Amino acid sequence: MKKLGIFILLLVLVLFGCSKEEKVLKIGATAVPHAEILEFVKDDFEKKTGYKLEIVIFNDYVQPNIALEEEQIDANYFQHIPYLEEFSKNKGYKDLISIAKIHVEPMGFYSKKPIKEFKSGDKVVIPNDATNEGRALLLLQENGLIKLKNTNSLKVTINDIEENKYNLTFVELDAAYLPRTYKEDASVVGAVINTNYAIENGLNPLKDAIFIENANSPYANIIAVKKKNEDNEIIKELISILQTEKVKNFIIEKYKGAVVPTF
Repeated sequence: MKKLGIFILLLVLVLFGCSKEEKVLKIGATAVPHAEILEFVKDDFEKKTGYKLEIVIFNDYVQPNIALEEEQIDANYFQHIPYLEEFSKNKGYKDLISIAKIHVEPMGFYSKKPIKEFKSGDKVVIPNDATNEGRALLLLQENGLIKLKNTNSLKVTINDIEENKYNLTFVELDAAYLPRTYKEDASVVGAVINTNYAIENGLNPLKDAIFIENANSPYANIIAVKKKNEDNEIIKELISILQTEKVKNFIIEKYKGAVVPTF
């Protein structure tokens, strides 16, 4: 009887542990600013829902969507809609959707010398993924460095450059490597860098960038889920907490305009 009692006690503990383990919402994010914003709301979320918020940090733009598709995580927060759509198309994913817009990270152009001192052949690095490359080139066009053949598409590439005022050499790289390459490669004079990677690497978009996108950028960062979780009440609770005045003020005060709330 004693052994049976111990067995039952252990079984209860195991079952209790499993039920506790199930009350977890796992969300993938890049470190800055996404994970920082999630950390800010973590306590409020857990108190309101009884669920633990597990933030899974990724260092690139590829793995978070793969993890979401394979249901290793319940949601992710790192990308904008054009990127999600392009990624899903290339991977054949049909169930990843956006359910909320949280903020915009204005993409910036960084340079080691004044633009007027650019010379033929100077190297500029830009993101190599389809949506962010187009975004970078449109930013350069808006500020007079290049002219594109097609101005109605967000998916332009370096092959669409019609005029190159300074005859710059454009090199496409993974977005995560841009800040380090810009800083460490002496042959690189300029870079178009996503704000999250800029901040992670000690660059201040408002102080260090020659120019940045304005707050009306269509590239709002979103919460993405699989379609079956579109109406998940726990995820909806997370979004409602993220879209509060408390979070808006946190973003404004912490990032000083380098990250702009969209709600």
